[in-house]
Amino acid sequence: MGLVGRVPEVVTLDRLRASAAAGEGAAVLIVGEAGIGKSALAEEAAARSAAAGATVRVARAVPDEGAPAYWPWLRLFEDVPGLSPELLTATAAEGESPAAVRFRIAHRAVRALRSAGHLVLVVEDLHWADAASIGLLRLLCRELSGSRLLVIGTSRPAALDELPAVEVLRLEPWEAPAVGAYLAQEAGPAVHPSWVAAVHRLSGGNPLYVRELTRQLSREDRLRHPAGRMDVPAELRRLVGRRTAQLSAGCRELLGGAAALGAELDVTVLRAAASDPGAVDDLLAEAVAAGVLTDDPWRPALLVFAHDLVRQARYDELSRGERIAWHRRLADALEAAGAAAAEVARHRVRAAVDAGSRQRAVAACRAAAAAATAALDYAGTVRWQGHAVELAGDPVDRLARATAAYADGRLDLALDDCAAVLDSAERAGRAELAVEAALVVRGVAGWLAPALLLLCERALAVAGRHPRVLAQYAFLLADSGDVARAREISAEAMTLAEESGRPGDVAAAVHARHQVTDPFDQPAEVLALAARSCALGRPDAELWGRTWRIDAYLMAGDNAAAEAETLRLDTLAQRLGWPVARWHLLRARAARALLAGRLAEAEQLAGEAREVAVRMQDPNAVQLYHAFAAGLALHTGRSAEYLGAATEQLSVSLALPIGAAQLGRTALDAGATDTARLCWQHLRPRLPELPADSLRGYVLITGGELAAGLGDLEMARYCYPRVVRYAPVYLNSTTNCHGAATRALGTIASALGEHDAAVGHLTAAVTMEAGSPTFLAHAQLTLARALVARAAPGDRRRARELAVAAAAAGRRLGMPPVARSAQLLADETAGVRAGAGALTAREREVAELVADGLANRAIADRLVLSERTVETHVRNLLAKLGLSNRTQVASWLRTGSQR
Repeated sequence: MGLVGRVPEVVTLDRLRASAAAGEGAAVLIVGEAGIGKSALAEEAAARSAAAGATVRVARAVPDEGAPAYWPWLRLFEDVPGLSPELLTATAAEGESPAAVRFRIAHRAVRALRSAGHLVLVVEDLHWADAASIGLLRLLCRELSGSRLLVIGTSRPAALDELPAVEVLRLEPWEAPAVGAYLAQEAGPAVHPSWVAAVHRLSGGNPLYVRELTRQLSREDRLRHPAGRMDVPAELRRLVGRRTAQLSAGCRELLGGAAALGAELDVTVLRAAASDPGAVDDLLAEAVAAGVLTDDPWRPALLVFAHDLVRQARYDELSRGERIAWHRRLADALEAAGAAAAEVARHRVRAAVDAGSRQRAVAACRAAAAAATAALDYAGTVRWQGHAVELAGDPVDRLARATAAYADGRLDLALDDCAAVLDSAERAGRAELAVEAALVVRGVAGWLAPALLLLCERALAVAGRHPRVLAQYAFLLADSGDVARAREISAEAMTLAEESGRPGDVAAAVHARHQVTDPFDQPAEVLALAARSCALGRPDAELWGRTWRIDAYLMAGDNAAAEAETLRLDTLAQRLGWPVARWHLLRARAARALLAGRLAEAEQLAGEAREVAVRMQDPNAVQLYHAFAAGLALHTGRSAEYLGAATEQLSVSLALPIGAAQLGRTALDAGATDTARLCWQHLRPRLPELPADSLRGYVLITGGELAAGLGDLEMARYCYPRVVRYAPVYLNSTTNCHGAATRALGTIASALGEHDAAVGHLTAAVTMEAGSPTFLAHAQLTLARALVARAAPGDRRRARELAVAAAAAGRRLGMPPVARSAQLLADETAGVRAGAGALTAREREVAELVADGLANRAIADRLVLSERTVETHVRNLLAKLGLSNRTQVASWLRTGSQR
């Protein structure tokens, strides 16, 4: 049967195949409802590709529970030179996350596919594909450029998130002419023309429905006569029932077993489970002749139902006794044939009706769960352990499900299971079970912290002072703000871990201790913990230790040591091959590039780190990208662009002091005063209550800058004496770089009118930033402004020299805000600009209202302007006058406009 309609789609597929053959790989997704003709179009594309000389492989995802991870890819990788199903297996290294291993598998598979030559891969029914298969597909789609691959997928609507770099063909129902063409093709020219409209109306243009209606009408010999009333079923399932009713009783019985077996029929297994094995071949031939079953042209050893709805219809017709009997016999046949554990378990569960069959089902589920875990298919592990829990209720099964749920990112299920396991552990006094339940969900806190703290407390009550539970408890307390208690408990965890001598205990205790160590006040202890972590001989502990060292060196301004440690991290990342290790490495390189003034490189590296974070499915890692982007925007002048993205998650940023401080500081740089004030409203009352944790120093310094910029001198005075001791520290890390803390202190002191202190801080900043041209330019510009504000003898000449140097650096490094503001200040101090004369009349009017302390909205009301227009005026006048924030406008009007 030829393909009906779909001419534009075939042309598109031919174009993409030609592009792939020429070395421009492509991917296309054929989308449409069940029966719309996705498979027919994909088969046409496969046939045309094979005729054009391409190697074609076809596979389909299946809805069966027993299907292993990467199922369609396992089929695609068979019998292709350079490819093997072994590429899709891997063993997790100690401490390596499931997402990291899946990414490693996908990366290896993509490399092999790119080297496989001109290959056309058809993956059907992606709406049933497992998460690992979809993850591999996403990565492959990103890496198609420069390959000779064409990937063709089929899926039902809304079943997949948008795939990258994929062309989508959305199949619509047939129009009446296409229905007429199909009727003529199937029944010949004798079809009465009145049937075209009738069949189109009854089928809605769905090709599957058209085909079923045509077969029904052909059997009844009605197509040669004018269209009349039809007793047509409302659903396809009833049409299928009428078709299968014509089959022999033996054929219908065998089709019941075939429907229970699954989407793909292994004739050997079906024969072993049948009541009359000798009749199986003839009965299957009868089903094929009737169009109920079809040969798979790409896998002739298998049969498939003409459509999965056909299989579902026959399965639903089975009585309870028939269904249980078939599943029991199929499980026995599959077990005897050495089939995959999940295939056996799927049928054992459906045949579990008494104590013996339930026991066999539980054993099969555990075996299937173990196989899924080995394949890193944690969703499969959750599913099979869940069946075991329902059948036996053993807390060990529930704990295994919790562990798999955590690995699969289903934290709510993991927490519920852990709580239930602790119920059992408390009743039975099982200490080790209680410990394991408390430690399933780790490395996360936030909104989960209260539930996780309760798990730890319950486990400690059963098991006593266990070092790993105490370490987890300390980590959670620190995240919840109870840093003092967290320090006490982390110290106890460290003591007990050292007594036990178990590396896992020590690693957990070191991690907890680092969580409660303030890098501002305890830099030596941070380095000591990093050294201890690196020396444990565990790859995960070494990775943490190296990243802690890099951040500590950056905060100390020892860029050479940070660079050396980054090289060691590079070696470790290459040895491990973990995505999380590469993520840390890219972030370290991005920070070093930013500090060295290579801003484009820093942006590129940060973007690459973000891509790795997305592939790892780690939302926290993605959030850290935004923190780095905020610091980068300070130099590139793209703060407004960053703010546009950040405000999409404004509630998340405002909920945390660090988020409100960072976003508010960036908004201040961008001239978005209203956003800055909103952040300040959330941050201000929380500053006196900040816990003494690793973030407190940064939040106080940034909060002080924000207070100074917004004119809240009361809070600026609150912050300044509390952070002045951090003058030797650099606010640099792999998360965000903000330069020497003393530059921020100078800004705060200048706003407070303490001009000598400000000049002292900023003079020190210029010296400290000698190794970072990026922040040296900022320090020079800020010091120039402070000198102008102090107006002591010689200050104006020195300010001009600094401004000229900052402007030159800004131009050389690609820092427009610095170059523009510094040049304006240089011109003004040289007498080139006439101060207030550089402003338009409207800008002067706005400047005077800003100096009076009015917000943009109040100015807009006063001048009958839009708030956006006022914001533009404020941004322009600040740039023209070389000022960093609006609080400096009043001082400038008093002094600068008179010069």
